[in-house]
Amino acid sequence: MRERKVLWGMPPDLTRPWTQRVAKPASPLGTGWILAGVCAAPGGVRWCPAAARPLLFRRALGPSGGWWLRERVVGVVAVHTSRRVTGAVLSGPVVRLDVSGPRGGRESLTVDHVAATGYRLDLDALPFLSPTVRRAVACAPGSRAPALRGTFESSVPGLYFTGSLAAPMFGPMMRSWRGRSSRPSGPPGTSESPGQGNQVATGPVRPVSWFHGRCRGAGATGGAGR
Repeated sequence: MRERKVLWGMPPDLTRPWTQRVAKPASPLGTGWILAGVCAAPGGVRWCPAAARPLLFRRALGPSGGWWLRERVVGVVAVHTSRRVTGAVLSGPVVRLDVSGPRGGRESLTVDHVAATGYRLDLDALPFLSPTVRRAVACAPGSRAPALRGTFESSVPGLYFTGSLAAPMFGPMMRSWRGRSSRPSGPPGTSESPGQGNQVATGPVRPVSWFHGRCRGAGATGGAGR
C-alpha cells in the first residue's frame, strides 16, 4: 500500500457518553455529523452546491480498513507499506507486480490475485457502453461520473447507475455496502424537473437498464476507473 501505515475504522461503541454521541453521532460509515447526514439522507447530497459535492466525495470518507477486518489481516496477511505499483505483467495463472519502495528500492511480487482501489471514476472505462452512449451521458461537474436524477437515471433515458459511479451525486455512502439500502426518490419510469419534484411519466414505462459500477481491473469492484 502507498501509505506508511494502515488506517483502521473504530468499532462502534454503544456505551459512549451522551456528550460524545451528540458531538459525533454514530452512523454505519463511522462517527461525525457529515457521515451521519449522508447516511440518513443520501438524496440530499444532490442538492448541495456543485462545487461542494466533489469535496464531499473525496474527503468525507477517506481510505481505511473496516474494523471487523482488522483481526483477519493483522498478523495474518503480509502488508507492504510505503510502496507503489509501477508495473504489472500477467504470466499464466499469476501476476508479477513491479513495486517501488520508500527509498527508491525496487522489488517484484508474484501473486495470484490483484485487488485494486484508489482509481478515478471514468465512464470511458466502460467498454460495454458504446462510444455514442458514453458521449450522450452528461457528467457531474468536476468528475467523469454521470450526473444523475433523484431516480439514479442518467441523461440517457432508461440508463441508471448505482454504486461508486453514483457517489459524486449521492455521497460517499454509495461506495459502501450501506449504499445498498438507498432507494430512488421515485420509481423507474419517472421524470424530474426543477421545482416539480418527481412526476410519473404519462406514457408507458420505458425499458430500464441498471448498471452497478464495476472496475475493469482484475478482482476490483465498486466503480469504473482507470
